[in-house]
Formats: sequence, structure tokens, C-alpha cells
Amino acid sequence: MKLLSSAETFNLGDTSFRREALMEDYNILLPLLKQVNDEYKNWDTESQGAFYIKALNQTNLFSHNRLEDPTKRGRTVTNPLVKIGLTDKKRRLSSVAINWIDESITPMDDFEKLFGIDVNNVLFLRQLVKLRVYDSVGKNYFYPFRVALQLLIKYRNIPQQDFFKIVHSIQPTFSEQKIKEIINNYGKVITKDIIFSEFLDNSFPKESIDTSLAIERLFDSENINKKTFNSIFVNRKTSKSQDIYYDFIVKLLKFKKTPNSENLQLLLQDSTNDKIKKAFGFGKSVFLPKTNVTEFYDENSDNALLSNNNRDIYDRFILSKKDDIVKEYCDMTKRTFNLTGIIDFSNGLVNATNQVILEPIFNNISIAGTGQYTDYEQNLSFTFYQDIPLANILHLDTDIVFNNLKEVLDVTDKSKILTAVVTQKEDKFRSLISQKFPKEKIMKILPLFSERKDTEIHELVSEYATIPTIFEYIVGIAWYHISNENFSISKSLNLTLDGNMLPLSHAVGGSGDIVIDYKNMTLMIEVTLMNAQAQKRGEWEPVLRHATNLTVSRSPKNVTTLFIADELDDNTINIWRAVASVPMKATNNNEFTSLVKIFPMTNNELLKVLDQCIDEQKLLKDIDSSYNVSSESFDLSWRDKILNKSISQ
Repeated sequence: MKLLSSAETFNLGDTSFRREALMEDYNILLPLLKQVNDEYKNWDTESQGAFYIKALNQTNLFSHNRLEDPTKRGRTVTNPLVKIGLTDKKRRLSSVAINWIDESITPMDDFEKLFGIDVNNVLFLRQLVKLRVYDSVGKNYFYPFRVALQLLIKYRNIPQQDFFKIVHSIQPTFSEQKIKEIINNYGKVITKDIIFSEFLDNSFPKESIDTSLAIERLFDSENINKKTFNSIFVNRKTSKSQDIYYDFIVKLLKFKKTPNSENLQLLLQDSTNDKIKKAFGFGKSVFLPKTNVTEFYDENSDNALLSNNNRDIYDRFILSKKDDIVKEYCDMTKRTFNLTGIIDFSNGLVNATNQVILEPIFNNISIAGTGQYTDYEQNLSFTFYQDIPLANILHLDTDIVFNNLKEVLDVTDKSKILTAVVTQKEDKFRSLISQKFPKEKIMKILPLFSERKDTEIHELVSEYATIPTIFEYIVGIAWYHISNENFSISKSLNLTLDGNMLPLSHAVGGSGDIVIDYKNMTLMIEVTLMNAQAQKRGEWEPVLRHATNLTVSRSPKNVTTLFIADELDDNTINIWRAVASVPMKATNNNEFTSLVKIFPMTNNELLKVLDQCIDEQKLLKDIDSSYNVSSESFDLSWRDKILNKSISQ
């Protein structure tokens, strides 16, 4: 990524793409983009418009709007894919994106396994670790995510506002030493030796030498030169805002020179403009309004805009604009960083999910450097676009890192490190359920899916996943309560989770939604919000395939599948029942199983089981008994016998 000017900060997505469930959205958009690449030779106005029309017609990601330009929307909604390296600027898919679509992402290396995340998280972790932000010249760069990791390795419970303001205030021209000094100096804020605003003033220069000289000349003049003004008070989106800034400052200086009621009234009128609030008031009112000049000065005595030094006007502008930019882009940064699953953003604070693991892996990595931008993301053969594991990206010395890990974790071998991580993840998930999703709350949430109160569901669970994904998550927790916590919840849910253990994305196509390995049996739970009619097309075959493959793979262990939906299609559930007496062949090998058990339940029935504290083992035994029909007499050669008999005659 390359900045257009030194006054900018990086952004990980166009502000017109305000979707929350990024991981699932990207996974939907990429195959469509691949289709467009196959159909069109270039990424131009025709293909851009075609892509957006395709996205409108084949997904529910966007709403039709007659006034919007499909060509422009085709560009803007794919900008985040470019920023993260899933495509290049011409929207050609990288090998990372292609492998993700094909479910063939390079397996996790030994370090990636230690984070307790899944392959989807790992994809974004790898890309963010590689992500560089270059200056406008294309020579100096820094790694924003690596800088973020250095903060999280060094500190705990960083306020989100501090965290994002620091990361977004770093400039590509800063040396690695300077960035490390900034990170170290933030410790004074942690120890409360200084306040955060002092830290910002000390750490980040407000202007270059050239800009400083221009400011002096600008305010020394009797009349403010409009051309010089526009070169200093820059708005990166539209020059129209600069006219508003200019008028405001002219009136401000006029009032400061001649503080009378008339000039005050003109100044206050301009100060209520939203653009002025963003540029000079940190999004709030610039002044406390008073019609009397004396009272006005009394109420605003500490306002830098009214100081005797007019340079303070520019300082206020820079700080307020940076604050506005961070607010504008930090949401997308947070949502993108969240996809890695290694950062916890809960309670308005930022933490590493496992600081002890992160420190030995990331403590000595490069966070800034110099190099040609043209050698970084101008060609799909470059490293940024390649699907390679973390150890290769960072050139880690496996022996040194694992020796450090064994020392800090006080274990003797690598396998115990992984065991400790798995245990920690399970403990964190159980703690989350105890605090945020007790049985009573799950009973409150489950009916909301039937009522399709999506907004309330997002508020109660997470804004970063789709409703079907959240349903799968909540059903898993419901069964966790039904089962009296008698299984590993973190191992059983085939969901991608974030660092807070909340859902991001649903299971990949070849896996069941929830697979629980009890001591004596395996239970698979498949969930859907499809209505009865849609189940015939969308659920009949996949559920049967998943159940068959799992039954074969777990043989001779007993396997039962529960299918949970808001409503059930009678033909589908009866066919599943009939199939139980028929030998079924797995799709991933050449083996048969004699008994595939799929038992359908409604969401309301699941709620009753939870409410009435029904013994799930008794329920599963009753299901098992009902399906215990003999299929040994089934003749797999029945077709051949009919044909042979007819042909022989």
C-alpha cells in the first residue's frame, strides 16, 4: 500500500464498504471476481460494472439503488481486497485468494498452531504480517500490524482509542528506531507519568520544516494568501472544504483582532458547520457559545484557537484532522485486525490473546525499512501475494524460538506447548460462556432467530458475523449447557472465531457444523435457518454427505447427527429416516456404512430440551434405539440381479 501524501494515514478499506462480516463477505466476493476475470480481459469500466451487477444479483451483500454508479461501486467494494493482498490493483486474484476459494490454504506451520486459531484466521494473520505501508515516494515503509503486535507484546489493556491513534499516526518515513522509541515512550502513559495528549505531542511532529516556514509567512501577512492557505490546510477529499476552512479562519482572525459582538456572531455561525467541527473541534463544537464577548472569552479561555500565537490554529487543525481520520479508518482497521483471532478487543481495551506466545515469535522482527515499492505489490509473483506460512515470512529460527517458548512456559517439549495453548483456549471459551452466555441468556437468544430479530441478535452476540453463523454458534453453546459442559466446546465448533472467542465465519463446505466427540459416541449437529422449502435444495444432500462421511471415518464408534432448523420439511426428514436402513458410501473414500442416523429437531424443540434440563445422553440413546434397524440383509447387488435376470431372458 502506498500513501498519496505525507499527510495521510493508511486505510484497509474504502469507507463506502461498511459491511461488518468481512471474512464471509470476502469469501463471497472473491469467486464472483474470479468469474469476471475469466469473462473480461481488463479491469475497466465495463468489467467493474459487470462485477457489481453480478454481486447485486447473486448475493444479498448490497441493496439496489438506482442513483448509484455500478462502475464506481465495483471499484470501491473491491478496494479492501486489494489492500490486504487478496487481489492486485487490476483485481486479479493472488495465490492466497485462489487457495482460499479452493480450500487449499497452505497448512499451518508449528508456530501458527500455537495461536489456537483456524486456517481462515491464519490467512489474514499471514497477509497482515506481510502488509507494508509506503510513503508517497515509494521508498520508505513500515508494517502497521507488526507495530500493533509490538504494542501488545509490551503492554496490556491498551485503550482502543490510544491503540489505533498510535498505529495510524506512524509515518512510513519514521525509522525503526524512532518507532521503537514511540512504543517505549507510551509506557509513561501506562504508568500515568504523562497523559496521552502529552505523549502525542512529544512523539509525533505536527509539521515539517517547510510547512513550519509556510505557516509563519501565512499568518504574518495582513491578508491570508488563498493559494498558500490551501497548500497548508489540506482536505484530502474535496477542495470545497478548504473554502469553508478559509472563511472560518478569516473570521476567527478578524474576531481576535477586533473582538466585538458582530465579529463574534459571524465566527459562531461558521463554527457550527460540521466540516469545521471535524477540522478544528475533534468532531464537537469548536467553541462554547456566548453572545457576550467577555463571557465568550471566559468560557473558552483554554481554547488554542484564541491564543496569541496563530500557529496554534494550524496545530489544532492537524490534531483534529488526525483524530477525524483515525475515527474514520480505525473501525476498518479493527475489523481487519480482528480477523486474525490473536487480538482481544473486548471491553474497549486491546490485548494479545496470548502475550506469552507472541513475545518469543514477534519480538525481534523488522517493523520498518526502505525498499522500492515497485518490488512489493506490482506483480502477483511477489511475496505479498504468495500463500506462505509465518515461519517463512519472518525467517524464524525454529530451534531458537521454541527454546525460548519452552523456557517462558516452563515445559520440556514442543507437544506440551501446544497442549497448554489448547487448554488455555478451552478455558477462555468456558469463561466467556459463563460470563456472557449462561443458560438463561441462550434461552433468551434462541427464539430471536425464529422471530428474525437480527439487530437484537447482533447486539447480544456479535456484529462481525452473519445471522446463520451466529445461529450455529448459539446452538453449539446451547448443547454445551444441555450436555452439562461434558465436551470441549473449542474443539467441537467448526467456526472461525475472533480473539474474543466470538464467531466470524461458518464451517468450510466439507465439514459438519458442530462435531462433538464423547467418550463412547460422536454427535454431529447441523444447523440451518433455511425454510422448509429451501431445505429440499440446500440441505438434503450436504447433511447426508457429512453424516455419511463422519459415520465412516469414526467407525466402529457410534455416530448420530442432529439436524436443527426453525421449521422442517416433511419429505426431507422422511427420506433421511428411510436412508437409515440403506448402506451409504462415503464421498471421500471407497467405504460403506450400514447405518446413517439423522434426527431432525426444530429450534423450539431444542429450546424445550434446554429449558427442561433433559438428559442428553438419554435423548441420544432413545434416538439410537429408534434407528437401530437391521440393514445387514440389504443386498447391494439388487440392481445387477434385476438387469442380469432381464438380459438373460
